[in-house]
Amino acid sequence: MTEARDKAVFDTGQQYLGAVYAKALLGAAEKAGNAEAVLDELNSFIDEVIAKVPNLDSTLVSPRVAVEAKTAMLDKALGGKISVELLNFLKVVARHGRFDCLRAIRQAVREKLNELRGRVEVTLSAAELPSPESIELITNRLKVLLGKDVDLHVDVDRELIGGVKLRIGDTVYDASVANRLVRLKDELLSKTGQQLRDNLDRFALAD
Repeated sequence: MTEARDKAVFDTGQQYLGAVYAKALLGAAEKAGNAEAVLDELNSFIDEVIAKVPNLDSTLVSPRVAVEAKTAMLDKALGGKISVELLNFLKVVARHGRFDCLRAIRQAVREKLNELRGRVEVTLSAAELPSPESIELITNRLKVLLGKDVDLHVDVDRELIGGVKLRIGDTVYDASVANRLVRLKDELLSKTGQQLRDNLDRFALAD
């Protein structure tokens, strides 16, 4: 159970490269028997290092910075702190100048690993972060309903006002207050429009 990530929509090129690099990383990680740990490390690197140190992100992405400088930076920052598989992989990404695709790679790794493990990826969006007990209860309930293990990600979305939204694959199940308010507004507008049309029809008949 982790917080939801990768909210941005990746372009076709990033999705393609993400899938290619993800296959390579998973191949090395599965061979070493630490695929789950490598994904956790990649998550931590992106969410706890890259996201909080913008200068590091821009340096690793910049084509003006020499490849040697990037790999030296990765060695200094991560050497001995993450698996050899992930560190070597990040160096390969740096050498090819594809750090701009790192989040797309992470998304592809997660999807491919879930597929290999027979898990279903579910994103839970809520106005407030649910308690650990609630998250565990939701996860267990989904496992029973779906008949599969669940990879649950939690996303706090203040715009929901209340309630929750579940995304299972490409299907969204929305039970938020905001969504109900929108539906109510649409229904009222629809009814008002119909009433206007009915009044106009009666006016025309009266003539």
